[in-house]
Amino acid sequence: MVARFLLSLLIGFGAAIGFLPALRLDARKRARVLLACAAPILLSPFTVPGDASFVRFLAAVCSFLILIKIYDLHRDAGRTSRIGWRTLLAFLPNWGSMVLRKLDAEPRLPKRENIARLTSGLAGLGAGVAINLWLFRLDWSAQPFVIEHAAKVVGLFCALMPAGTIAGAIWRLAGGQTREWFASPFLSRTPADFWRRYNRPVGQFFFEDTFKRVGGLHSPVRATLLTFALSGVAHEYVFGIASGQVHGYQLAYFLVQGCAVAATMRVRPGRLQVIPWIAGTVAFNLASSMIFFADLNRLVPFYSRALPGWLRW
Repeated sequence: MVARFLLSLLIGFGAAIGFLPALRLDARKRARVLLACAAPILLSPFTVPGDASFVRFLAAVCSFLILIKIYDLHRDAGRTSRIGWRTLLAFLPNWGSMVLRKLDAEPRLPKRENIARLTSGLAGLGAGVAINLWLFRLDWSAQPFVIEHAAKVVGLFCALMPAGTIAGAIWRLAGGQTREWFASPFLSRTPADFWRRYNRPVGQFFFEDTFKRVGGLHSPVRATLLTFALSGVAHEYVFGIASGQVHGYQLAYFLVQGCAVAATMRVRPGRLQVIPWIAGTVAFNLASSMIFFADLNRLVPFYSRALPGWLRW
């Protein structure tokens, strides 16, 4: 199975590398090459057998990230066409950067700081894994579904956040430059603030290459809803490739989030309001994410029991 996953990556990265010479073409020809390269990238997860749905899911995530990287290079071809191959090739496997023109703005941390982050990340990941092992071994049959959901999602984040810290520290210690994946998302004061803190590399792509291009701050509500709708479609691809079915859960989830972000993008809670706003944001995210995790539960047994009837459609 590892070999099939690696084959999927090889196809995806191979097609992306094949796109790089097209950066010197005019926009119309470059777009055609992009579409030609997109096909093998998006289809490469099918090299993973269907019964290994979670591995195929991971392959689809990688394929999507590869595709948005070459799309970013395409949109910025006036500059990227003048960049050397070494920089372009280093950009493709850098999961902490999806917008090459913004990479130089990321801070260059001293070696001591990166080692400290790596150390704390490893400790945090160890604790996060231990928490998840405990949570997934508990008997949840006597607890309401929402309690199991909330506990497991929080536990999952306890592992994801230090994993992101580890990845960033290793990349910088190897001489690269990257963007931190997370910025304390549990401290988000609003849904809009959450999406500034969560999955920051991909969020930067959607802000720079989608939000700004469909209205941006001149039409923020429209731009936000369109951006989150596009993200929903992308997630439907990832889950659809993995499960072989499209249920609409991801599009529904991201449209709900998009509406919440549009409603709170200009909200800046004052000092006395911070705590209730943070609590409300956490509660909203946990409640709405049940739609998201209903899809994940089709790939791996995230919940210990069947989904409630109101989460099945």
